[in-house]
Formats: sequence, structure tokens, C-alpha cells
Amino acid sequence: MSESFATESFTAALARRVLLCDGAMGTLARASGVRVEGPGAELCVVAPELVTALHERYLAAGADVLQTHTFGASRPRLERHGLARRTREVNLAGARLAAAARDGAGRPAWVAGSVSPVTQPGRGSAVDAPAAAAAIREQVEALVEGGVDLVVLETFSRADELLAAVRAVREVTDLPVVAEATFVDEDGSPLTTAGESPADVVARLADAGTVAIGSNCTLGPQGLLDVVRRMGPTNGLALAAQPNAGLPHVVADRSVRFAGDAEHFARYVLRYVEAGARFVGGCCGTTPEHTAAAATALTTHDAWAPSSAPVADPAPESGPIRIVEGHRAAPEAEPDDPGPGSGPDARGAVDRWLRHRGAGEFLVAAEVAGAGGPAEHLARARRAVAGGASVLWVSRPRARRATTSSAALAVHLHDRVDVDTALTVTSWQTGLLALQADLLGLHALGLRTLVCETGNPPVHAEQAVRDGVWEVDGAELLRTAAGLNRGVDIDGVQLGTATAFRLGARFTPGSDDLEHEAARAIAKVEAGAEFLVSRPVFDLDGLRRIVDALADAGCRVPVLASVGALTGYAQAEHMRHEVPDVVVPDAVMDTMRRAGDGPEAARTGLSLAADLVGAAADVVEGVVVRWSGPAWPGLDPATAVARLHAAAGA
Repeated sequence: MSESFATESFTAALARRVLLCDGAMGTLARASGVRVEGPGAELCVVAPELVTALHERYLAAGADVLQTHTFGASRPRLERHGLARRTREVNLAGARLAAAARDGAGRPAWVAGSVSPVTQPGRGSAVDAPAAAAAIREQVEALVEGGVDLVVLETFSRADELLAAVRAVREVTDLPVVAEATFVDEDGSPLTTAGESPADVVARLADAGTVAIGSNCTLGPQGLLDVVRRMGPTNGLALAAQPNAGLPHVVADRSVRFAGDAEHFARYVLRYVEAGARFVGGCCGTTPEHTAAAATALTTHDAWAPSSAPVADPAPESGPIRIVEGHRAAPEAEPDDPGPGSGPDARGAVDRWLRHRGAGEFLVAAEVAGAGGPAEHLARARRAVAGGASVLWVSRPRARRATTSSAALAVHLHDRVDVDTALTVTSWQTGLLALQADLLGLHALGLRTLVCETGNPPVHAEQAVRDGVWEVDGAELLRTAAGLNRGVDIDGVQLGTATAFRLGARFTPGSDDLEHEAARAIAKVEAGAEFLVSRPVFDLDGLRRIVDALADAGCRVPVLASVGALTGYAQAEHMRHEVPDVVVPDAVMDTMRRAGDGPEAARTGLSLAADLVGAAADVVEGVVVRWSGPAWPGLDPATAVARLHAAAGA
């Protein structure tokens, strides 16, 4: 724990009050769009920024305890994916990510090292007892080195295996241990897969040296309450309760119901406390919204003495699902003023723009691009907002080199900058069920503006990737998202709740066949697009023709023009000759050739872009400003946004 808040141990805090644990990590991580070949715990080393963002969301929602994203990260389970050699690395990284979030919380918080059974259910023969104990010792040693405050043994389906795990932990650390078994409903009675009752599990673990014993996973809020009640008395041990949001479902439409039922979850958290539980939280399907609802319920009913930091109230959304907007528990290390785009009316710019089309409102969005990690992107985003952008735009990169996940970046910006964040979602390399799950996960994470497109394959060093999953195109992705907005899944089944996305689609004014491209744009509007955004434009001929075709077809949707400020002749050449379907006119090429490269050339490119935007203001209803070059004094994303904002008269 951080030095400022290390005055109370986890054990002392648990003895004094109810501690609220976080919810699902794997569910939201998977739904964010990040893909890993192996287990979810691998994200700790391949997408640490996403894991950090999820930890911070739970802290902002009011969680006292963060669980590391290391479930299933023991050597035998990692070995199945060829990752056994990285066992220590994965667990150490997971612990350090959670510990860093804890230390930046600005209030008391604790990190629990998450440890699962060594043998994965339904996956072959069991690991023998000595090997299982060695695997748990290895995992816990790395977690302890990474800075955890306690160990949570979770989702164990046999009492003897859970007891052996407790003993293995005790061999390497004296940190507190919470032991949680999982039960299934057998004709109204909760039993482990070995046929043990909750009372049987308590009897086996009573003298094992844990600080709490309880149950997690498998059962929903109601079923787990029965388990908690059947576990008492516990001879002084605290009870732990971490249910799923409901019955675990693989089919993605069920997860919307999970996210939308936070109040039901919170009611049962109170009942766990009334039944004697002091360690409460969520498991599969639960989100920061569930955590926030539980924190509010516990505080309101005096069942919980919260830490010094207030819990952020869930912000009302336009749709039926409410998401906690992640107010930071501690100030950012970089205290930049987000600028004029911040404030109580900063969010909702896209909604206002769509409602007021025809009333002269011109939307200025800024694409967040360039090299670097989350901190660099955040700095660029804040500069763009300071320049007048009311929307931050995140696109998917084509590169195969390691980059920040676009979904993770969008969540990162959404949580830290008080303007709308728009995310481009592609259907390439993803099946329909997975896309639906991704959409629901993005909604649960708070993102509301999506641009749906088929996308382009990434490139290898020598050639483009031509294989992959092409089950659906951008239009089908739009129809799927539009259906979720109506509360209907891909099978036409009515859901308990609906999403509240504002949906856009791409079109290509530089296409060689503008008639075909106009027909595709019209089809995308019919599929559910509420607005359209062009690929980069450097003249208005193709853009005007497609906008006119839309009007002739009665598709009265607002259009955004993607405008890039060229930073030099080299970039102009690249755009003209190496980027498909982008037209850079001869006049622009001649001007940039004379300007050359460097700061003065960038000023020339910005002037050309400003002239284009001034002329485009009568054709489109907004622009997406792209600044992909280096930042020079007086020339950066803020300068570009401010100049083009002024050129449009916005």
C-alpha cells in the first residue's frame, strides 16, 4: 500500500467494517475488443493499460479491494497455452498493475492476489497434489513480490483442493487468505462438484488459518445468498460473498441483462451483510456499475463505513443502462487543464449535434493518433480539447507492431477527459457473436459513439494479411449495433435492456467508382448509421457528389469530413501514392512541393486544410481533424483544431 494510507492492515479493516471487492475483470477485458491467444491473465503483459483502466474504474466506483487479473495464471494452466515460462512474469505484472492503481487511489485500498484451482474444470486429468501445491507456491511468491496485501483463493469446486491450496499459500507467506468455494444448485441445495454442502466446506476450512471463507461464481445473487446463510456459524471467521451477476452465459446478449441489473445485485449485497458477510463483491458479468450500486446501497443503509474518498454517482445515460463515469480517485500526475471542452456540458456533444442538425451546429472532433503510450495519447487529447475539439476520435491502427489497443485507449480517454469519445469498431477478423459481445462490453465501459466499418487487414513487414474471419461486413455490424439499441439480439430475441449507441459509418469520397460508393453509403444509413464520416479528403469534388446522392435518396444524415493537415511534401506524396482511395489534387501537391518539409511546410499544410474546411462548411456538418505529424512550437493538435475550428466558423 502507499505510505500515506498504510496505517490499517486488511485484517484490521475487515474486523472493523464491511469491505467491498471489485467485480469481473475477464468479462470486461474480453469485451473491450482486445484479443489474446492464451488465457485472460496474459493481458497483464500484452495490454497492461487496459488492465490498469479496469482497476481504476473499480476504484472510482467505490471498491475497497482490487483483485489481480491473474485467475488461471498458475504454471499448469499457462502451460496449455505455451506460457509456462512466463508464469512469474504474468503474476508479477498483474500484482504490480493492481498495486499501482491502489497506490494512486488517494484513499485506503487493498490488493488481493487472485489464485484459481490449478486444474481447469473439464480440461483433462487433475494435477497431482505435490505438483499443485508447488504451482500455487510459485504463483503466490510472484504475487507477494508484486505487492499484494492478501491472497484470494477463488472458484474452488472441492473442499480438499481448497484446503490444500490454503496450506500451500501458508508455506510462502503470512499474508491474510480469503478462501472461496463455488457451488452448483442440485435440486434446491447448493453443493460442490464433490457433493459437499456449504457447512461441510466451512468445517473443513475452519482451522486452516484463513481470515474469511465464503463463495464466489457459478450462482447468481439469489443462489449465493442461500450459500452464505448455510455457511454459518463460522467460529469467528468472516464470510465472503462474490456472486455472478446472474447465471453465467456464453451468449453475449445475456450480458446486457447482467450490466443492467445493478440494483438487484446491490439489494443482495445488503442481504449478504445482514447474513454476516464482511467481504462482498462481484464475479462474472458484474461491472463497475454493480460495484457503484453496491457501494451506494451499503452506505445508504449504514451497513458499510466507506473510505475517505466519496463514491462517484452513476451518471444518467440516454439509454436504459446506466454506467458510472470514472471520476478519478486521485489526481493525474500531469495536471494539464483540459481546456474549454471540459465542464458539466462537455459530454453529450454528439447527441446535441445529431438533435440540432440544420440549426447551424458544426461539430469539431480530433483524432488521437501518433506514437507513444496512454500518457502521450492523453496529453495529445487534452491539447486537442484545449484547441476546441468537442469529441475525441479513436481509430483502429492497421500496424501489426505492438500498439495500445484502440478500445483500451478510448476507455482511457473517456475516463480522463470530459468530452465524448468516439471509437471505430471493425468487423474484420471477428465473428458475429464475438462482435455482439464486444459491443455490449464497450457499452458497459461507458462508450456511446461508435463508427462501424469492415476495416482493413493489418500488414506484415512484407505483405498484407489476406486471411482471417470475414463473417460480416461493416453494414452487418451496423445492423447488429442498431438491433441492440432496440433491445434485440442477433437472433431477434428481445433483451431485458437496450444499448444507447450513436452509430456512424465510413464512406470513401476518393473511390474510383463514386456511384457505387454512394450506394454503399445509402445502404449504411438504411442499416442504422445516424451519421457518416469520410476517409481523408483534400478536395471537395467527391465529397459533394456523395452528399448530393444522399440527399437525392432522402438520407438526411449529418456528414463529417476527415481533414488532415499535411505536415510536409513527404507526407503529401505518401497520401497520394501509397494510401488507397485518397485523392490529393495536383494543386495541393504543387503547393506542398514548394513548401518542402519542416515547420514552415506544416504551416502551409495547415493553411490548405483551413481553406478546405472553410469551403466544406456549406457541404458537411462537421470535421474530424487529423494531425499525424510531429509537434513543433506553435504547431500541434491544439493548433490544428483551433485553426480548423475557426475556419469553419464553429
